[in-house]
Order: sequence, then C-alpha cells, then structure tokens
Amino acid sequence: MRNLTTTNSSVENLSKIQGRRKEFLVAILAIMLSFSLILIGCNSGTGNSTDGNDDGANSIPLEDRVAEAYELPLVSEPLSITFATVENADISNSYNENLPAFQELEKRTGIHVNFEAAPADQYNTTMQTRLAAAKDLPDLIRVPDDPIRYATGGVIIPIDDLIGDYAPNIISLFKERPEVKKAMVAPNGRIYTLSAVVDARSMVNLNGIGMRKDWLETLNLKEPDTIDEWYDVLVAFKDGDPNGNGKKDEIPLLAMNINGLYKIAWSYGLHLALSDGWYPDENGDIVYEWIDPKMKEWLQEMNKWYEAGILDPDMDIQNRDKFTAKAIGDVGGVSVSDMTMQFPQWNERMINDFPHARWEGIVPPEGPNGHRMMEQEQPTENIHYAITKDCENPKVLIQWLDYMFASEEGEILMGNFGLEGLSYEMVDGEPQFTDYILKSEFGSGIAQASLGVNGSFPRILMREMIEQRFLQYDGEVAQSNIATKYYVSSFPRVLASKEESDSFTGIMADITTYKDEMIIKFIQGIESLDKFDEYVKSIEGLGIEDAIKIKQDQYDRYMK
Repeated sequence: MRNLTTTNSSVENLSKIQGRRKEFLVAILAIMLSFSLILIGCNSGTGNSTDGNDDGANSIPLEDRVAEAYELPLVSEPLSITFATVENADISNSYNENLPAFQELEKRTGIHVNFEAAPADQYNTTMQTRLAAAKDLPDLIRVPDDPIRYATGGVIIPIDDLIGDYAPNIISLFKERPEVKKAMVAPNGRIYTLSAVVDARSMVNLNGIGMRKDWLETLNLKEPDTIDEWYDVLVAFKDGDPNGNGKKDEIPLLAMNINGLYKIAWSYGLHLALSDGWYPDENGDIVYEWIDPKMKEWLQEMNKWYEAGILDPDMDIQNRDKFTAKAIGDVGGVSVSDMTMQFPQWNERMINDFPHARWEGIVPPEGPNGHRMMEQEQPTENIHYAITKDCENPKVLIQWLDYMFASEEGEILMGNFGLEGLSYEMVDGEPQFTDYILKSEFGSGIAQASLGVNGSFPRILMREMIEQRFLQYDGEVAQSNIATKYYVSSFPRVLASKEESDSFTGIMADITTYKDEMIIKFIQGIESLDKFDEYVKSIEGLGIEDAIKIKQDQYDRYMK
C-alpha cells in the first residue's frame, strides 16, 4: 500500500509539474509572439534590418509595388545628411564647397548634404577602416569594396522595402529596365545598394579601337577589314614612314598595357576585354576562355605581331601620360587603350603641330573563323552606394535618392545637364548644353564636375547628354552606327555571396597570377605555344573547375 500511495503521489506531482510546464511554455510563447509582432511593427516599411541574411522582403515583386507619393520639399524643417564618397573629379571644386547643383538640389528637397569626401587613391582604405569600426558612420556611403560583406555584417541595411514603400521613380526604373535591378539584387534576394546607370555612353562613346586614317591615305592603303589585312597595314605603318619625318620611329599599335590587346581577341570570339574571359557558350555553360582552344589561336597571332615589331614595346611599363604623348606625338598608328571619345580630342590637340592628323574609330577586324564583335559594357557601374545602420531617417534618405537619382528632374540636374540658364537651356522641350559646357577651356567633363554634376553618386546617364558632349565631331555618328552593330553583351554583373566571394578569391589568386605571367610569355615568345596544353593542365590543377561552378551559379541566378 505504501508503495502504491507513493506511486500515486508521484503521478499526481508529475501531472502538476507537467501542467505548470505547459502553462510556462504557453506564457513564454505568448511573450515571444508579442515581441516578434512589436519588432515587425517597428521594422515594417523602414528596411532598417541589420540581418544580412534576411530574406523576409515583401512578397510582392518590387516592380509591382505602389510607393507612397511625395512632394517637394521632402521635409518641413531643414535636414542634413552625411554622405561619404570619392572626391569630385574637378578637385578644385570640392564637394565640400556645396557646389551649385547640390545647392539647387537642397532648394528643391530641403536636404543639405555634408560630404565626407576623400581622394580616389585614399577613399577605400579610409572607409574600410571606418566600416570595420562600425560606429559613427555617415548616412550614405560609397561602399569601398564588396557590399555583401557589409550587408552580412549588418553595417548597411536592406533598401528594397524602402524602395517599395517610398521610391516610385526607382520602381519605375526597375520596371522599365529589369537588367538594372538584377545587377543590384543580392544572393538572398534583397537589395542593399544602388549603382549608377551608365550604359547610355556605350552607344556613342565606344570602348573601341582607333586608327590614323591619314596614315592609310599617305601610304595608299585601304582600311583593313580582316585580321590578315590588319597585320599587313601595321607592318606598312612600321616600315613606310607614314609620318613623313624620315625616321623609323612609328609605333604601329599603341597600348597602355597588355589589356589593350584583348580587343584584338574579339576577332577570335574571346570576351577578355570586359568579361575577363568568363562567358556562357551556346548552351549557357560558363567557359573560362583563358584555357579555351581559341585562346591559343589569338596568342599565336599576337606572338606573330610581337616578332614583327608592330606592338608597343612599352605596353607593360608606361603610364597614361607617356601613352598619350605617343598618341599625340605623331608616332602611333592604332590605339587599343581608349574610348572613342578620345580620338577627336587627340586630333584637336595635334592640330597645331600635325594639322593633317586624323584619329578615327574603326571596327575590329574579322578573325580567321568569321568572328567580329565588341563587348558592350554592363548597364551599371561596379560601384555601390548604401544606407548605413546609423542613418536615423532612412525613409527621407530613400526619397532623396529617388528624386536625385531616378526622377526626370533629378536626372537632368544631377546626372547630366546641371542648371537651367547656366549649363543648359530648354529647346523644343529638350535640354541643350550651353557653351558653358561645350566650349569650356577645361573640357566638357570638368565643366560638369565644377557644378557637381555627373559625379560619384547614383545617377542615370542620358543618351541626349552623351550625344551632345561627344558627337560634336565629324564622323562620330557614322562610327557609332557602324560599330554598335557588332555589340555583344559582356558577362552580367552579379553580386556574389560572401561564401562565393571568399571561395572564388581564394581559387583565383594563384590562377590569375600564373595566367597573367604565361600570357605575356606566350606573346613575347619566352614560352613556346607548344606548351599551351601544359598551361591548361596547370590551371585545371589549380582548381579552375570550382571557380567555373561559382560563376555558373551566379549566371544561372541572374538568368532566372
């Protein structure tokens, strides 16, 4: 009986304990639920989450969100924001001087910008140190390196919900240009940064090749079309004294560095100049073209050009000043290291000493297997701007960004034309540059920068602006129309996860060093191309397949 009584008592006690536990758990769950609801309420619509892995963005696609309309000014009382970025291109007119375009922006929005600007060669190191400390951060920053690193650490905040709630012009941009949005989406589906949209310039200011057309006429040569014809013309430039000074001082092909030769690789179906050799084949499978059989063909041709003495002998040891001195000094015949806007500017600089000089853009040659193409730059810059965790009013900041970055008025003011009545006038409803820009003694770019226009901040370049700045020279429109027929997309800009970035960097460090060394050795004949297969096996042995897998995952993510 005693044992039975003890057992019954134990059962009763156990039941009471279990009951109390249930009550306690229910209470805890209720508290947790209440707390989570409070957090949701606090964070709803602010985007002020610091969890870099948060995938809890609004389930409605951003393009389908209806953002709250706003009126100018954005605030009823003056408000200041801090913005850390690279110093203005026109150093004599620092951002810290409250430049005219930002004065006008402040009049319209009520927002004053306190800049924390640093020279380009100092900015990244300075900002990396501040971000590592993660305190006393500016409201808005130009991110010094991989933005996902800082998103994961909670230093910058997700902005997709902010955009969806408060940025109607950015939503319209994403709807009209989905490729722009894709370039800004993180691997977890969130958006943490904005980038400038710059591809308007690629339709008129080409990353192409220039040639001295007057030299062709002097030597009674026709414009070369095939890779073999190019070789013959370059040899003629070397031996035919086209500058007429009686000296054998011509450098047939100018290149600031070996990267310039990558434009000749377009004739071999290789995407080296802008895509760094990463490209999908016809089946969508990523290829590392530095070990593709087509690479050997291009290297054979470049070695042939090197042995013939038609390549710039200083391409690995010169700076821009030395390169430009050759271009305007009447010794260079072809340039592979500049955008086409540079060529008419060279002509203007040469007009007093060499009045017959005529640099013009020229389409790339057709290769031995029928390839002829030009890689087109991606729509966005690989520069990212983010709102930090220390921003006290992200709603107002995203509205300010929406206006200055993506509204029609903001595009004209900040990204392109500047101030009406000073740098542009409206003609038949369209902005037209005045002589303040077009006839500036310092050049149109510096004239814009002196106002604070088209600088280191989110902006959308307008084709109309590019055309007015760069298509004022004879032949440029025709060149643009011809060259752009051969455009192919470069490898898309895809944000990498921290894991992808760390792994890819680790794999590619040794591969890139080895590859760069061997490419130069192959071109210069230091290493025989009989060893190309050994070169390929060495890169395979360094783990290139793992890097290809990372690039494939990123490409597939972009194409979804």
